[in-house]
Amino acid sequence: MLKRYLICFVVVLLFSVHLGFSQSKEQVYAGVIFHIMKYVEWPEAGNTMTVGVLNDNQLTAALNKVAAGKKIVFKNIEVVKFSDLSKLKNTNVLFVPQKMTSDLGDIANSVDASEVLVISEKKKEDQDGASINFIEQSGKLRFEVYEEVFTRTDLKMSEQLKKFAIIKL
Repeated sequence: MLKRYLICFVVVLLFSVHLGFSQSKEQVYAGVIFHIMKYVEWPEAGNTMTVGVLNDNQLTAALNKVAAGKKIVFKNIEVVKFSDLSKLKNTNVLFVPQKMTSDLGDIANSVDASEVLVISEKKKEDQDGASINFIEQSGKLRFEVYEEVFTRTDLKMSEQLKKFAIIKL
C-alpha cells in the first residue's frame, strides 16, 4: 500500500515539474524532502524530526508550509534555517542549496554526519558529504543516492526509495 502511494507521488511530482504547474522549485523540493524522510530510518531520537536548511529563505518557508500540522513516523516536524556554517547544529535532515555546495565537505564535518541525512542540490560528483543530491534531468526532478556516503551513516534507507533514485557508488 505504501509502495503504491510512493509511486503515485513520484509520478505526479515528475509530471507536475515537467508540465510546469504553478509549484515553485522550493515547493517541489519541500514535498520530496518530506517523502524521502518517510523512507529513512534514523537511530532512536526524541519526539521531533528536525529539518535544517542552510541559507535558503524560500525553501525554509516552503518546508514550514508543508510541515504545518504534519508528523513523520509519529514525530512532530521542526524546520530550522541556518544563516551560516558557524551556526550549524545537528538535525535529522540538512539541506544544502547549490550556492553552498562548494562548502559541502566542511558542512558535513560540522555536523554528526552519522545521524544526519545531508541532501544537496546539483553538487559535483567528486564533492563528498551528501547522501542524496537533487538534480534535474530532461526537465524533471530526480535524486541521486550516494551509497558510499550513506553507508557511513547510522541511517537506513528503504528499498522502495532506492527504486526511484539514481544510485551512485
